[in-house]
Amino acid sequence: MKEKTIVSASTLFVSLLTYWYARSAGKDAVPYVMFGGFIGSIIGESIAESLNKQES
Repeated sequence: MKEKTIVSASTLFVSLLTYWYARSAGKDAVPYVMFGGFIGSIIGESIAESLNKQES
């Protein structure tokens, strides 16, 4: 799997999770989605890096 795909998928997934949380809690969704996207990209980068190390 390509690194870009992993990072994009994890960013989307975590952003949607934080959006769902913000909507269910009755809060403004924008800051949560931005924070979730940031955290998701970090998670995706670490997953992609660990997969690249295992392949080498």
